[in-house]
Amino acid sequence: MGLADKPIYSSRADDLEFRESIDAFVVSVAERVDQLQDAECSGDWGELANLGRNLVRDAGRVGFDELARSASVVAESCGSKDVELVRKRLVELTRISQCIRLGHRGAV
Repeated sequence: MGLADKPIYSSRADDLEFRESIDAFVVSVAERVDQLQDAECSGDWGELANLGRNLVRDAGRVGFDELARSASVVAESCGSKDVELVRKRLVELTRISQCIRLGHRGAV
């Protein structure tokens, strides 16, 4: 992560109804990124696309639209089976997930 990376907060952070869901999502995001990376390393494009689509749904639900967009790009790029393109997209998704972790109240 570079110096320009800033914390990313959920657009639903002020909604008490979403607090637990946001916390659970942020705590799980590193493991989910690991699963995406594992699928990419094994060349399992179908699994990577599926995991990406699931992340789109879940990230959007808890207000992390930037991560949802990035996961969508990863899922869509799987169709190309272009290893370098997919890896580049996954690196960007990983950076965004790290910024989300920085914004979590447990990161301080």
